[in-house]
Amino acid sequence: MKINEKQSSCPAETTVLLRALLLLSALSVFTASRAYASFGFRGADARIEAMGGAGVALNGTPFGIFYNPAAGGGEKSGAAGLSYSVPFGETSLETIHAAVMKNHLPFDSEACAALSYRRHGYDPYRETSVHAMYSTTVTGPLRAGIAAGLLERDAGDSSSSTFGLDLGFLAAISESFSLGGAVFNLNSPETGESGESVPAIAFAGVAYRPAGGAILSAAVESRKNSSARLHSGGEVRLLPYLALRAGFTTNPGTVTGGLGFTAGDLAGDIAVVRHPDLGTGAWYAMSVSF
Repeated sequence: MKINEKQSSCPAETTVLLRALLLLSALSVFTASRAYASFGFRGADARIEAMGGAGVALNGTPFGIFYNPAAGGGEKSGAAGLSYSVPFGETSLETIHAAVMKNHLPFDSEACAALSYRRHGYDPYRETSVHAMYSTTVTGPLRAGIAAGLLERDAGDSSSSTFGLDLGFLAAISESFSLGGAVFNLNSPETGESGESVPAIAFAGVAYRPAGGAILSAAVESRKNSSARLHSGGEVRLLPYLALRAGFTTNPGTVTGGLGFTAGDLAGDIAVVRHPDLGTGAWYAMSVSF
């Protein structure tokens, strides 16, 4: 009877799983180098996603560590944040990101240590990852960082885990110009019984801050066997507590936009991303500096 009861519940679970996997497969085709399956890179910060996802050269806290392991430092002692996204309005792709970071460590005043968490999807298919990150100033304006984490995948009746390694650098050339680069899953870890390889993905970018508090940022995304993708966007502060953002990406071409609100050390951000084939997705984030 136990076997029959389990079998009777399988059709519904199987339907949900197949639906999720089919959508993930479609997304991996439509989004080219930014696949949403198998621990693909997923933007965490509503602020940066509103700027086209061009975040590798921006030292934003606390979500900057999701775009560059070298992020961190600054005047504040630390920061924490939580974000929620629904790519293309599909709840099976909903993702939660959380991060906490501590600057000015006792043994190194220029260093930053952080922990991050990501949960993507829902039962019966779910991906989770937990990373520990460390960054510090190497010389002059150059920061370097490393992150290591556990990647886990649960696909109903099967599960797997693997270990990922990320590296990054961030250089503040001047008060108005910065460079950044990062490689995620540098070790191309294997997962699952079939030994599926999680592809390494690299970003290189620049950020420019003209007068008036505006920001212009651009980044190139590259992954093996995929065409390069351009991310670009900007931010204009309309009021001391209100920022307007917009951006775009290529391959595929998406249009992005959003708003940011600040109240002291608290910040809230909203972003929308419009995909030509898959529709509109939304990102929401809250963070606090301390």
